[in-house]
Amino acid sequence: MKKGFACVVAVAAALSLGACGGTGANSPSTDSPAQEGSEASNETEPVTEAEQPSVTITPSPDKYTWYIKNYVGMNAATVGYEALDGFRHDYYGDGNIKVIYVADDGTYVDPGNEEQLKEYVVTGQNLEPNTEMKYVYEVDDKGEEYSNLVNFQTIDEIVLAVSKVGASTGDPGLTVIEPSSDKYTHYVRDYVGRNLAECGYYSLAGNLTDAYGHGYITFDVVPDDGAYIDFEDKAQLASYMVTGQSVSPNTVIQMTYMTDSDGTEFSNLIDSQTLESITLNVTKAPDSGYPVGEAEEAE
Repeated sequence: MKKGFACVVAVAAALSLGACGGTGANSPSTDSPAQEGSEASNETEPVTEAEQPSVTITPSPDKYTWYIKNYVGMNAATVGYEALDGFRHDYYGDGNIKVIYVADDGTYVDPGNEEQLKEYVVTGQNLEPNTEMKYVYEVDDKGEEYSNLVNFQTIDEIVLAVSKVGASTGDPGLTVIEPSSDKYTHYVRDYVGRNLAECGYYSLAGNLTDAYGHGYITFDVVPDDGAYIDFEDKAQLASYMVTGQSVSPNTVIQMTYMTDSDGTEFSNLIDSQTLESITLNVTKAPDSGYPVGEAEEAE
């Protein structure tokens, strides 16, 4: 399946975020066999506040190598910034990673609502501090590397468990997702427990989608109340949380890239991928922090 047009749109979005200091989320599907389960077994346990009160982060030795920060204990409003894609991001050198907030009760924690963010503290993260992240830089038509334009990174996002400030919390139970070994290999994320508005974005094709490197997957959303969900309506998305997914976290997604007439591979145009859609089961979430009334109109 060719995705030239959608990928060109994705590249433009990535470049616009790059101007802010890093790469952005991409945008953009045959049915793939569903796999049972929504939890993966991992040898490395996610970080919790009790386990990791203070960590020294390894300094970056070069512009290609970075190490994940320790976010546990930070107020949610002090993490990163709200990016052009509507999600929270955090800078790492010339790139950035997407930050996904997961509240313990499924409430939507709005990445752009500073007052709401101030009410939450980070209690866990799905990647340990000092997890290594690698960058590959874009090159020009002569094969020379651009100084600050990231083409691929081994980690695109980090999931942060958050709870109300002062509230007692237990183990957030976050799933460790394998970093990509290269731009051809990605791993399915764990969406269970997330607010639906934190699972992806509304694409030009009218779908709820999530970026994986230069590719993307689409979501088939099944609410337990049978209601119609308008993916363009952020407030409605924020009223649901995910209870199950049809493909297990850490399932491998393999991608192939388009080539030109000389057989040279394009750096960011996907030709095919082994997984293109995931079914998400959702249920009503508690009242979200998404703007309503005058605040929504202002947004």
